[in-house]
Amino acid sequence: MVKIKEFTKKSKIKGKDLTFLLLSGALPATLFGTEIKQERPNILWLTFEDTSDYELSCYGHPVNKTPVIDGLAENGLQFMNAYSNGPQSSPSRSTIITGCYAPTYMMDWHRLEVTTPQNIYFPQLMRNAGYFCTNNQKTDYNSRNNDKACWDECGNNATYNSPARKKDQPFFAVFNCMATHMSRLTSTHLEGRRNFAEENLDPATLPLPPHVPDLKEIRSDYAFHLEGVSDVDKWVNIFINDLKEKKLFDNTIIFIFSDHGGCLPRGKGFSYESSYKVPLVVYIPPKWQHLSKMPIGKNHRFVAFVDLAPTVLSLAGMKAPKSMQGLPFLGKYDTTERKYNYGFTCNQASHYTPIRTITDGRFKYIRRYIPYKPDNLLNAFQWRMPSNLYWDKTYFEDKCSNPVCELPYVRNEAELFYDLSTDPFEINNLMGDTKYAEKINELRMELSAHIRNTGDLGFALLSTRRDRDKCFYDIVHTPGYDLEEKYRLMELTATVAPKDIPFLIKKLNSRDPETRFWSVINLAVLAKGGNLPTAPIELVRIMQQSNDSQIASESAYALCYTDKRNEAFEYFATHTQNLTSLEVLSMDKNLNLILPDKIKEKIRNKAIENKNETSTMARKILVNWGELPAEKLYGNEEKEFADGLKLNKNRRPLVPTPN
Repeated sequence: MVKIKEFTKKSKIKGKDLTFLLLSGALPATLFGTEIKQERPNILWLTFEDTSDYELSCYGHPVNKTPVIDGLAENGLQFMNAYSNGPQSSPSRSTIITGCYAPTYMMDWHRLEVTTPQNIYFPQLMRNAGYFCTNNQKTDYNSRNNDKACWDECGNNATYNSPARKKDQPFFAVFNCMATHMSRLTSTHLEGRRNFAEENLDPATLPLPPHVPDLKEIRSDYAFHLEGVSDVDKWVNIFINDLKEKKLFDNTIIFIFSDHGGCLPRGKGFSYESSYKVPLVVYIPPKWQHLSKMPIGKNHRFVAFVDLAPTVLSLAGMKAPKSMQGLPFLGKYDTTERKYNYGFTCNQASHYTPIRTITDGRFKYIRRYIPYKPDNLLNAFQWRMPSNLYWDKTYFEDKCSNPVCELPYVRNEAELFYDLSTDPFEINNLMGDTKYAEKINELRMELSAHIRNTGDLGFALLSTRRDRDKCFYDIVHTPGYDLEEKYRLMELTATVAPKDIPFLIKKLNSRDPETRFWSVINLAVLAKGGNLPTAPIELVRIMQQSNDSQIASESAYALCYTDKRNEAFEYFATHTQNLTSLEVLSMDKNLNLILPDKIKEKIRNKAIENKNETSTMARKILVNWGELPAEKLYGNEEKEFADGLKLNKNRRPLVPTPN
């Protein structure tokens, strides 16, 4: 039998290199009959949903109490600048599972599965290294790949306590709790809710964050959500007790974090810190504290979800593949601290609203690539929260009493800039303040470089993303594809001027659909600003002849602000299967006054169909026009009330559990 010494000598593999090959899975753990053992920590992720960092007591919430997580934070690492990168669950998890920003693989459109390269999920590397990997149960990776194939177990029964895990085999296990998911709040009304004051969460006295108006419905939703946060704390305790009972606690590194920010309006799904900043607590038992260079307690180091995959690999003794974009912040390969945290937004339900952000901790820069689209466009799921319905009611019935109430409906700037030290909820845009010009330019340039360095594919059309026969990532990385042209057209929307019109008209004739689309968007920005009074005939032709509804409807939107308004109105009267652009138009109170009756009649007819999300969007347009009370957005009031009553009465169980 060939001995290991002889094998390594002949193969010129030294001891530490052999260990790396074993860990990485390049060689089996048993080589020529000789088993090599290396003790490694277990790693447990306890994740939950839709919760901002400020909603936990260890992050400063003055009322809500989370004693279990607080205790782990006090004896572990509490990250004060943890970033989810994506504002919704699927793009956040796409970033986590690949160790790359989701737009790199075009996995950023929430709940849209796209064709991606194979073998990009990091748990397979952990399995190759000998870890037993389980996920109970959420995947949600926005890819057409098999989401479960990278796990040893994935489903309702997946657990580190599985009989399939070998004796002394280290585990990497993920459990996800839905106790705080927004769906528990989507009741459309408040009837039947518990008396939250009995749990010291009195809606009437809760301190509201300043980015939302003070409405009864918002207060109730907030108390309801915070109840869920306290339930998550009890859920975490179930695992602590189980680990101790199984004598695993002293050998298990525990990560506790939310998948993105909170449930209050202008939180989840939006491009603000209330969506990106999350609680992240990592407990490292004394036995494994040498794997951290950071002192116990609060830590202000920048970390992000893109860093989680390389960090877990590093804790297991492996260096992340070069394809990963994250930086490990624990373990053997913890070396470089990041200077900035980056965020991305792709869509709000059916609305395509690409946004990118960057922060250095003190200052935050936001780039909105379709600036004429306001924040509060319909998300048919989120608008079931009474918070959103009654904020709409307040605004569209002209009852807003302060500028904060109006901001999500009227914001149309391409660039936003905030001083987070004095304005952590991003209310006061400082773009016009010349004393910040140097910092604005720094963050603007850094964000631009980041988009290019990560190969951001966020410019891709919905039709491109739905193409099952092609992997767009592979297409754009073949020689000759002009990524830079797309980036320049996207970035032009912030500075586009009348002098650019000839260039943009030329680009309308491109064979490439993304080039045509972004040329249309730039012309729409000019038109909305009153800088395109005479419409180019090419733009009219795009609206009438394009077989891509996304391009055609944005063209029609632009033409509504030109001398070809009637042609655009005719388009909207005959194309009611896609109402996204018409909803954006309905936010313009001046334009609503001149819309033809035939458009309004079509929308009224569509609204009463009550069949799908298009019907809901038609009713939302009626709300915007003042023809329908916001609280009646969903129709079928009797059924909506009954369904909402069930949500309001039921408290979610503390699941999943480790057994």
